[in-house]
Amino acid sequence: MAGPEPQTLMVGDIYDLDIPMRWSDADALAHLNNANYFRYMEEGRLKMFYEGQAPQSTRYGPVVVHCSCDFKKAITYPATVRVSLRVVSIGRSSLEQTVDISVVYPDRLELCAQGKSVMVWMDFELNKSHPWPAEVLQALAKPINRR
Repeated sequence: MAGPEPQTLMVGDIYDLDIPMRWSDADALAHLNNANYFRYMEEGRLKMFYEGQAPQSTRYGPVVVHCSCDFKKAITYPATVRVSLRVVSIGRSSLEQTVDISVVYPDRLELCAQGKSVMVWMDFELNKSHPWPAEVLQALAKPINRR
C-alpha cells in the first residue's frame, strides 16, 4: 500500500524564521545595518533548503537573480527579527518570493521592511537554467507553515 503523495511547494506557502539580532548587526545608532536585511533574507532562503533537507549537488542548485528591499521602519538592537518568505510564483526554473521583515514583540509583529527575491534553479555545468526537480520542491514544502 502506497503512502500519501508528498506535498509540494505551492503559491501562497509561507516560511517563517526568527533571527535574534546581534550587536554586530547594528550601525553606530544601534539600527540594523541595511546590508543585514539582505543577509536575513538570505538566511531565510537557505534555512528553507536545509530544514527541508533538499538534495544537494555540485552540478545543480539555486542562484538568486533578483533581490530588493523597501525599508519602512528602523529595527533597533536588541530585537528578534522574523523573516517571512511567501511564495508568489513558481515557474519552470524560477521561484519568486516576497519577504516581510518584522520585529517580534510578545503580543504582535511590527513590519519594518518588505522585499522580494527571485531564485533560478541552474545547471552549473551548462550555465543554463534547469527545471525545478520535483524532489526539491517537495523538500522546500516540508518546513512550510500552511496557515
